[in-house]
Amino acid sequence: MMKQLHIACLGDSLTYGYGVRKEETWVFLAERELAPMVVLHNHGLNGDTTTGMLERLHAGILPSQPDAVLLMGGANDIAFDGSAAPARTNIPTMARSVVERGVIPLIGIPPPYIPSPREEWGSLNKLIKAAAEYDEYADWLRDFCASSGYQTVDFRACFEERVKQDKATPDRYFFDGLHFNATGHQVLAICMVETVRLLWRASISAVVK
Repeated sequence: MMKQLHIACLGDSLTYGYGVRKEETWVFLAERELAPMVVLHNHGLNGDTTTGMLERLHAGILPSQPDAVLLMGGANDIAFDGSAAPARTNIPTMARSVVERGVIPLIGIPPPYIPSPREEWGSLNKLIKAAAEYDEYADWLRDFCASSGYQTVDFRACFEERVKQDKATPDRYFFDGLHFNATGHQVLAICMVETVRLLWRASISAVVK
């Protein structure tokens, strides 16, 4: 019998599940769907940057010897610094550290940020610029993973496809344009489940061979 696959989900409030109950978060929902063979550990921290994630990766997550680590962050780097530059340095650094420990790195492509038109114009203009930086960062992440051979969990693509299928406006899934409500977390959970199942089948095939 194959052992359980333990995946550490390292991130910020999008992983923690800011604004929803624990049992409504995508990490909880995905684990329930993947049980008993896959265990997901929620290491999301509200307000964390990729610099903080890097510190936590080495301080506690890698020493716990997970089978894989999902890395998803960058929103707070943009919020605090106005730039994704720190994330573009820290995500590759974390991915290399994960590989060096013989652990599988998974890179989360974050969902889009959609500023609310109800914001005051001055704030809205700043938020629109942040959203554009976030979009460019997501594109960079995809290119980086493609060139480096890292597996992605493309939450952005899953979300955009779901919006098209439902013919819904994005605010059905958010409560503030960045953080997802319970419905949005369900979409993210489906994306995680689909990706992990592909990895699980690949690992089984490797063992059989």
